[in-house]
Amino acid sequence: MKTRTWKTLVTAALLGPALVLVGCKSDGGSGSEAPAPAPTLAQPVEMIESVNGDSPALKSIGAMLIKTQAQYDALGDADIFPGGLDFTKHDLVIVALGEQPTGGYSIDITSIQRVGDELAISGNATRPGEGDAVTQAITYPYDAVIIPNTDAKTVVPYID
Repeated sequence: MKTRTWKTLVTAALLGPALVLVGCKSDGGSGSEAPAPAPTLAQPVEMIESVNGDSPALKSIGAMLIKTQAQYDALGDADIFPGGLDFTKHDLVIVALGEQPTGGYSIDITSIQRVGDELAISGNATRPGEGDAVTQAITYPYDAVIIPNTDAKTVVPYID
């Protein structure tokens, strides 16, 4: 009985890879499928202007891409860029840390890269150290960056 189990395991180990390869197509040139597209490389996005702040309108943690005046108005905090924005020329990227228990928290967007239809947002978040003197108030830190219009659809934050 033990010999039969051992033989079954050896047979499965030897034939398993061969069975997986049965349905695979070779690169012999006889296929009619188009070649796979080349990988999309990241392209830097110009950061025109940046502002850090604290806004109760940005209570959720995350990143967002604002492309229209209506989306901007829906934030409920028109003081992010007091001079206003021209959404026919610019988009706005915001990264928010959400509600924090004290002052001393901040976020800085350091770069924005275009990868396909996504914007990869790199940045640094800081928190107060133990024993630091901080404001004893709930805060909502964010960083907002004006960029040229893009047809990107989503943002993906990479925050240290």
